[in-house]
Amino acid sequence: MSTVLPAIKALGTVWWIEIFDDISEEKAEAVYDGLGFFITTFENKLSRFKPDSLVGQLNQNHTLTTTDPDFNFLIHESQRLFLETNGLFNILLGKILENIGYDQNYSFIPKNQNQPPDFPNLTTDLKITGDTFKLTKGHLDLGGIGKGYLIDLIAQKLQTEYDLKFFLINGGGDMYATSDHGQPIAIYLEHPIKTDTFLKTTTLKNQGFAASSPHKRRWKIKDQTFSHIINPEKTGLIADGSFIKSDTSALEADVFATIALIAPLPDFKLLAQNRHFRWALLFSNAQKALNLHNF
Repeated sequence: MSTVLPAIKALGTVWWIEIFDDISEEKAEAVYDGLGFFITTFENKLSRFKPDSLVGQLNQNHTLTTTDPDFNFLIHESQRLFLETNGLFNILLGKILENIGYDQNYSFIPKNQNQPPDFPNLTTDLKITGDTFKLTKGHLDLGGIGKGYLIDLIAQKLQTEYDLKFFLINGGGDMYATSDHGQPIAIYLEHPIKTDTFLKTTTLKNQGFAASSPHKRRWKIKDQTFSHIINPEKTGLIADGSFIKSDTSALEADVFATIALIAPLPDFKLLAQNRHFRWALLFSNAQKALNLHNF
């Protein structure tokens, strides 16, 4: 028997946590209350869609002084990933997303379409001096890394604060699982285009998982289609869906699920080889998949 906590709505998605430990109703309620507060606090602190968040303040004022450990970690880790992926992973694309309609009001109404996107450089356009961050171009958006990082924090919290060993965290399809008393936990790989269709099952055991697709957040204005997936190389999306399984963290899975959609395939294979994560890509138009049978 397992205990599934009530759903928590935050960061634009629904969070589910399943606990396989033997747990009382009282403790389950305490875990739910504690995690609900923890997730909401994280969202209020780091969401681009919250004007009063640290991210919102930096985007509005272009400068921010803070010692917040989560903000500091995510900025420095993102700069490292920017270099590792040759600029494909870029947390300064918030203004471009706002201009195509993915804004605080979820208007999905494009603006300034006569101007081509101006891609900021994360290593030069976000300057760090001690605890002060200065933004010279673009807007900060931690959506490509924040959810995976939060999942890792929740996993740590479940283990250290609540003394739980066996669980599955599902944040809108991004996951981390320990095990069900030592047994791997089965999950379904959802088809990125066909609704209510699953490609196959796979298992997680002390692993992070993430899937990504340009079709999940997509809108059309007149004859132009927009997506929340932005490709700085402007070469077009390569894959219709990606699946990443990481032995390291949900953060790694989250980041590289997005990178998998836009990176040239040889470059992405090299990244996966260097980091040792498992991956699969789906190409719906070509009726083919890569690595799916081994995932």
